[in-house]
Amino acid sequence: MSRRHPCALINGTLRQHKKELMSWKSLALVLTLLAIVAASPARAASCLAGGCHQDIAGRKYLHGPIAAEQMSGNGCAVCHVPAGKPCAPGKAGIFRPLEDPVRMCQRCHSRGTGTQHTSKKINCLKCHAPHGSDTSPDLQRP
Repeated sequence: MSRRHPCALINGTLRQHKKELMSWKSLALVLTLLAIVAASPARAASCLAGGCHQDIAGRKYLHGPIAAEQMSGNGCAVCHVPAGKPCAPGKAGIFRPLEDPVRMCQRCHSRGTGTQHTSKKINCLKCHAPHGSDTSPDLQRP
């Protein structure tokens, strides 16, 4: 019968505790994000379902936040912030873009999630539709 060194047992236990702690931290982060999303004044579930932007929801290819809007009702807030009264069923809210379109796109797309452009001066919206497309999964404008 082989015996393990006591330090190996302690290190193994510490590793297990670190894994458990990371699991709890991850759970706490997810629950915190869900609470923020649920309480967000930018919640715009009626933007797609309420009639204001139903044309967007029907596109063949949707931008990630729009697909998230359909599923959870808070995707619009990724790129838009309230600029007045929030959306309500049957009543349009007032929203504006979060920031300059190029910087806004680069928050997600400069990290290798789809960008092929290196110039920070390219206006993404000249070639790409921000919400969705019927012709291109790259959301290129026709």
